[in-house]
Amino acid sequence: MIMFGLLCMAASLFPLCLKYRVVLNGERCKGKITGIVEQKCGYTVGGAAVKKHAYRIKIGQKQYYTAHGCLILPLGRKKIGKEIWVFKNEKYGREVFQCSDIRLELLSGLFLLVAVFSFSMEMIQ
Repeated sequence: MIMFGLLCMAASLFPLCLKYRVVLNGERCKGKITGIVEQKCGYTVGGAAVKKHAYRIKIGQKQYYTAHGCLILPLGRKKIGKEIWVFKNEKYGREVFQCSDIRLELLSGLFLLVAVFSFSMEMIQ
């Protein structure tokens, strides 16, 4: 149970490290959503590559992609043409993070809650 708790603790901190290395070291800028692109997420489930629908953001003359995809495609298409605030850092690639998106923090909080629960169950035994 302790190993499971440590694994959940690492799973909760790793995505936050990936996001905040861009957010804290990057610049905040305004970009325009120009479209939605289907990308590979970099992992597989059941042998099939997982894909996400990311917003294509134009900042200046360069194209970037949001790190988090849009969950519901018809609602995401309504945002095409709108301007949003994003964090970008050139040395970490072409992915940007939306300023007002807290999905990653909620997911990390859920994993942290599971880790605390598994540690508390170990203490009770």
